[in-house]
Amino acid sequence: METCVIVANNARARIFVSHNIYKHLSEQEDFVHSEARLSNRELASDAAGKSRDPHGSYDPATSPTAHEAESFALLLTRRLKELHNERHFEQLILIAPPAFLGLLRKNLRKPLDKLIQRSIDKDLTTAGIEELLDYLRD
Repeated sequence: METCVIVANNARARIFVSHNIYKHLSEQEDFVHSEARLSNRELASDAAGKSRDPHGSYDPATSPTAHEAESFALLLTRRLKELHNERHFEQLILIAPPAFLGLLRKNLRKPLDKLIQRSIDKDLTTAGIEELLDYLRD
């Protein structure tokens, strides 16, 4: 049975596929989301708009960096949907820091959400394949 392992954070994602995730991983794709490394000030194109509120200007409900993280999570879940539609995997393992793991889970739609075999809440985007295999074996 083919398993897809996605190792991600808000700035990078790596997608692996394997028939035996305890012995071998093959990296299929590597995504870099450089916007995630920018500050809120660099991402915001304009100053916040003015309102009639005497306490100051209007602040958006979501910060630009949080919006970028959500956009990247959505892009990744769409890619996973494409891979699943092409019949590249039957099981899914998510590895990401807790906040980004939540974004991935939030954006996974049926039937992908039912394929999640396991989640690991840790940032392993810079880990080598052997280190990833060690985490998967535990």
